Amino acid sequence: WAHGRTGMDLHPGAKIGSHFFVDHCTGTVVGETAVIGNHVKMYHGVTLGGTSWNQGKRHPTLARGVVIGAGAKILGPIVIGEGAKIGSNAVVVRAVPPGATAVGIPARIVTADEAERREDHAVKLGFSAYAIAADMNDPVVQAIHRLIDHAALTDARVEALIARLQQG
Repeated sequence: WAHGRTGMDLHPGAKIGSHFFVDHCTGTVVGETAVIGNHVKMYHGVTLGGTSWNQGKRHPTLARGVVIGAGAKILGPIVIGEGAKIGSNAVVVRAVPPGATAVGIPARIVTADEAERREDHAVKLGFSAYAIAADMNDPVVQAIHRLIDHAALTDARVEALIARLQQG
């Protein structure tokens, strides 16, 4: 009945916290042993699925404040940490630490500190990589991000040398 009304396949065994929000339920699947914390937001087409038929915990656990983009698949008895974000269409098969962002297939983790540090330095260089993320598999994108990291490290070393020279 509920699936016919909402387009969501929600197993009655799943444990769901307060203020759980699903935007456009269509195509969303929540497995039997899934645990969803408070203030979790999911978009349409998300799957919280299992990876085996074995008894026991088979589905993901989402901590408080997790946001999951449309079409993401989170598979297995893994934990998505508090405040983590899962990008649209990501396929997550490993735990995601609190506050981190996971994107891609298979999902890769980008910590907020790493992304912020890289973006800050890119701005200093006058470089804007629109629609380019560090976690993309494109070798050119990876090379660009390695260059930005190298430039940031070189700048820090030069600043340290200048400071030592000024000390006398």
